Amino acid sequence: MNKTRQERVDAYYTAKEQIVATMMQIANRIHNPPPAECKMPEQIIAHDITKLKQAHMKLREMADILGIETQALEI
Repeated sequence: MNKTRQERVDAYYTAKEQIVATMMQIANRIHNPPPAECKMPEQIIAHDITKLKQAHMKLREMADILGIETQALEI
């Protein structure tokens, strides 16, 4: 394999690994937020839901770039 092709292959797999690592960080933070970010039901405001909707839309846009079908947010 020539050097240019090997560099492309390395970049491709490195990018995939970094995307997965970032998504895992996001998923872990959403699933298990620090105590300071935990909200009791009575503390949840409309802006909190809006932020989640916006984040979900951006994730769907990223999936679309990669040709991955995702489900619409159902709330």
